[in-house]
Amino acid sequence: MSGHIRIRKIHVASSGCTGVRVPDLLPSFINSKLCIMDISKMTPQQRAELKAQLEAEERAEKQKREDDINSYKELTAEFCHKTMEKMVALSSLMRQRKDEVFSDVASLIELKERLFNAKVDRHSNSFTADGITVSLGRRTNDGWDDTVEVGITKVKEFLSTLAKDEDSSKLFTAVMQLLSKDRKGNLKASSMLQLEKYAAEWNDPLFSEGVAIIRNAYSPVETCDFISVSYKDQDGKVHVIPLSLAAMTRED
Repeated sequence: MSGHIRIRKIHVASSGCTGVRVPDLLPSFINSKLCIMDISKMTPQQRAELKAQLEAEERAEKQKREDDINSYKELTAEFCHKTMEKMVALSSLMRQRKDEVFSDVASLIELKERLFNAKVDRHSNSFTADGITVSLGRRTNDGWDDTVEVGITKVKEFLSTLAKDEDSSKLFTAVMQLLSKDRKGNLKASSMLQLEKYAAEWNDPLFSEGVAIIRNAYSPVETCDFISVSYKDQDGKVHVIPLSLAAMTRED
């Protein structure tokens, strides 16, 4: 062992050394002014005792850290299992309530269709009473089969035959805008009405054929059933009831 080791130096007050517990150190091993231990003056037995004590303290610190880490892992596991149990129960309850609402509204929609002699759009319905509004239905995303590209190609072929006059230029710009796709690579279904209007105005066989192919390629994709509920308070302010965890405000 060298003459000086880490944390072997022990600073003390005038009454004695503090900081590291050391087995019975002889006064001759300590500089009374600086209170620094000089291990070179210790006997082999004293050095062995000091080494053993330091190693014991290091083992104790290491064991404490391992115990703390194990405690953290146990608490984490407990938290995860408890949270999963709560969320599974909540999810099950929400699913049950959702099924009940759609079951309840089915007969109401049928009655509405009979009374007003009209077919109700099952994708979206709203019912209002006493300031409460319940909207429910099935969400859909625009979708197209692969033949849509054939229709787009034919429309673009028609556009390439246009003259260079002002009206043709305006039509070219408007149609190309309607044929632009969203971030998912789909045309917008709302563009169809305007495309059909332009095709009817120009009465060109190639243009009309292309638009017809695009229309027939439309294949909307149903995504999920939805329910939203809102109500008006006494001041007429509308409040939407949060039905998802993300929409709920936490109470601190």
